[in-house]
Amino acid sequence: MRASAEAVISAYMDCGEDAELIVVTPTAYLSKAEEALRHIDDIQICPVETNSLAQLNNYGRAFASGSRVLFVREGILLHAEGLRMLLDMIDRSADIGAVGSFSNRTVFEWQYINAERLEADGITPSTELAQSAPEPTDSLFLENFALLVRTEAFDRVGGFCADFPESGGEDIDLSFRLKCMGYRLMRVPVYLRHIAADLYRIYDMRRAYARPILLNKWGLDIGLPESLWHKALMAIDWQQNPALIHATCRSVLLRAPLVSIFIMTYNRPEYFREALESALAQTYPNIEIIVGDFGTDDRTQQLVQEYLADHRIRYVRAPVSPRKEHHKMFHPLAQGDFIQWLMDDDILLPDRLTLMVDAFLRYPNVTLVTSQRGVIDAEGKFMGQWNAPMPLYGAYEVFHGADIGKKLLIEHSNFIGEPSIVLYKNEDHVPIVETVVACGYDALADVAMWLHFLLQGDCVIFARALGLLRRHTHQEGQKPENYISGVIEWKSLMDEYRGSVFLTEEGYHMCEQGIKEMCSRLEPVSQMVDPSLRQAFLNCYRSVLK
Repeated sequence: MRASAEAVISAYMDCGEDAELIVVTPTAYLSKAEEALRHIDDIQICPVETNSLAQLNNYGRAFASGSRVLFVREGILLHAEGLRMLLDMIDRSADIGAVGSFSNRTVFEWQYINAERLEADGITPSTELAQSAPEPTDSLFLENFALLVRTEAFDRVGGFCADFPESGGEDIDLSFRLKCMGYRLMRVPVYLRHIAADLYRIYDMRRAYARPILLNKWGLDIGLPESLWHKALMAIDWQQNPALIHATCRSVLLRAPLVSIFIMTYNRPEYFREALESALAQTYPNIEIIVGDFGTDDRTQQLVQEYLADHRIRYVRAPVSPRKEHHKMFHPLAQGDFIQWLMDDDILLPDRLTLMVDAFLRYPNVTLVTSQRGVIDAEGKFMGQWNAPMPLYGAYEVFHGADIGKKLLIEHSNFIGEPSIVLYKNEDHVPIVETVVACGYDALADVAMWLHFLLQGDCVIFARALGLLRRHTHQEGQKPENYISGVIEWKSLMDEYRGSVFLTEEGYHMCEQGIKEMCSRLEPVSQMVDPSLRQAFLNCYRSVLK
């Protein structure tokens, strides 16, 4: 808060502009706000009994006397050059109702810039904007992390709608009402840094909270990929009949790709219920859920009955079979354009599919999308996020498939993630499943699939966890057999891809060294498995010792 307030004061002083600084805070945080800002003179701190950002902003407007109001979120660092561009833009024409900038932390893509990646590559965000977006552009909506609004226009449309809880959606709604009143919204090529851009909430509920309100008011489902609805809504005349807006939003919904979610479960109804609820809670609207029950009792079958009225769910009672057969058995049932596996003890976070499908639509050469992994224990307590396998800058990054495949093989680490963490195209899947099963992969069947995908295209990795893996003592992966099979299959994979874009001869020898070290560590464990598996392990070990 202090950094943002100081930046605002400095920017206005450097621009030679007069300003009144009004800080609105929930009453519960008043003492913290007063302590943080006690050294700043000429500041109004206004407490109010609400956590709604819309109401906080409206309350601040009531104390403002200027002809323009700049709403700045805590964490944003305003600077003089950016402020001058914002002010000059809104003063250019009376029909410009609001002006916004770019930032490294946004809810939606429209004003997002991956400043962290640019700076890591030695490029300043302002330089990038000067090349990619050199001129101000008309905008469909503007987020309120740094939103300059003409006071007359703000009052004319009634300010922010107080129906929105906490934060999220109120800025889209305000933008739409301004456009319906004939005002233009302008996005200027200014980068304003958010100093806490890398702090992500595990459960980001902004889309989930705002979704039903925007759907009711405008017909807009923000659970849909932004790239779909943004393009459609930019093309309409906002001063026509409001029914046109609803109809356009409806047409976007009809174009949303279907995602098939497979939940394979085995005698774990208590975990299965949580997994199923997480699938049903997706903000992405166009899903089907296929439940494969491999259990030896009727508990899951009885539980699922209360959900079958939901047309999105199909339940199949399946015979007990090896895990590697599940893909072959259930893939023909999928009608979706994308496939999402969900282990019955894992959790999908609400905006996962919205973000991942959007990534596929934005980057046609991408063949799989994954994210960082959050970890929960047997009781569902959050244990933290796995360390990133590589530096990840910004909200997400796009990586060349060849680079990721090489890293997978050389490091012998499935940092892409378990099936619950990855989304991939259905059209790519059928021949890959057949290949993986035919080659005998089991412990690393998922890795074998990821490598096939990476041969065909690129990979998107989200920095925020979009799925939660549960760690408990009854997991198959904790058994000695799985560790031993794993090292054998890593050796098979490196042999399969020797000489490919993934592995040069030098890379292959690096892999051999890694296998040698793994075998050395696991040799005592190999004595705990059946003789045939131990012999296969010893053969693998000898092959890399030569």
